Amino acid sequence: MKKKAGVGRKESSKPCGMIDFNFGNTSYQIDTTRRKVYHRWVEVETAKTFLIMGAFSSSQAPTKKAV
Repeated sequence: MKKKAGVGRKESSKPCGMIDFNFGNTSYQIDTTRRKVYHRWVEVETAKTFLIMGAFSSSQAPTKKAV
């Protein structure tokens, strides 16, 4: 039985969960699902990842408030 050619999903320019973030005059890509930071698609060292993720988290507007 032949498989029908389905409608392909539209590929986005960035994988799901990836966000561009500027930190210290350098552009980084943050993978929010894996909690990893990349610079030019090379993973950043762990110590710097924590620093950048902290800055990214504090820059985001709070979405929910505790009741």
